[in-house]
Amino acid sequence: MAAPGISLDLRGLPPPEPMTRILDELARLAPGARLRALLPHEPLPLYPLLEQRGYAWQVTALAPDRCELLVWRHGDGQATPDDA
Repeated sequence: MAAPGISLDLRGLPPPEPMTRILDELARLAPGARLRALLPHEPLPLYPLLEQRGYAWQVTALAPDRCELLVWRHGDGQATPDDA
């Protein structure tokens, strides 16, 4: 059974607040858990930081002004929307 995940709705926050909150929550992410964030657009500047910290991610465009970001530790397997 997967560890409980973290869900964040970061739409409407000014930069760099969404990125800061994601990185803060990842520091508390339990092994095997996923972080799910709703964002107004794809967080391109975040990707190098995730990679440096050992995370993998998946982005899904939900609408022109909304996307879902799933983040998990490398080695925890592929995330699916039902995991977070």
